[in-house]
Amino acid sequence: MNTLSKIKIYLGLAYLTVVTCVVIAFFYYGVNTFLSPSYLIENKDYIFELRDQNLLLIGSAYFVFSVIWVFLMGFGTPLVIFAGFAFGTILGSVLSIFSFTIGATFLYCFANNYFGDLVEKYLGRKYSKLKNNINENELSYFFSLRIVPGIPFPIKNLLPVLFNMKVKNFFLATLFGEAVPIIISVSIFSGISSAFQGDKDFSLNLLFAPEIFFPLLALAIMSLVANYIKKKYFN
Repeated sequence: MNTLSKIKIYLGLAYLTVVTCVVIAFFYYGVNTFLSPSYLIENKDYIFELRDQNLLLIGSAYFVFSVIWVFLMGFGTPLVIFAGFAFGTILGSVLSIFSFTIGATFLYCFANNYFGDLVEKYLGRKYSKLKNNINENELSYFFSLRIVPGIPFPIKNLLPVLFNMKVKNFFLATLFGEAVPIIISVSIFSGISSAFQGDKDFSLNLLFAPEIFFPLLALAIMSLVANYIKKKYFN
């Protein structure tokens, strides 16, 4: 075994160790509680005050944390909830789209260099049709795959390892493919945040507020389109 192979093994083991420790710490110390909707609702006044006084610091911390979180194969939903609740639609979407894209690109590059064999072993057979259908226009194909439901976000970041996708194409497909669902999701929670800032009571009537209803409608339409694409091109 040459030196380069040993370095790859050590880096791979170090990554897996860090991921394991982060997951254990995340649940052991109850960090997931701070990203839950119930916690955000109960502490909305404190969160809004903290945001207004330290917007640049909180925004920067969220961006860096999101990059690291996505790189460590974390799910994006808790972060999107927080972004919409704390930053609003525009800033929350911008921070999430770029941090998710950068974190996903780091993960892809790392996995493609150090975990290619493992990705092929555990995902190659299950997603063999994807490998067979990929063509020269890998950018548009992976862009379509990005909006298809049913595949976890971390898995989508690893699938391009199967066909050694160009980093530039991965970055662009992720940036634009994740933009729409992120904007819609952030808008929903931003609408809920606005309602709470206006001291509205939480009830079903809240869902019909324009700032919540229209993003929900857009989410429903996107789901229908995504399912159509999935049935036509990925089944």
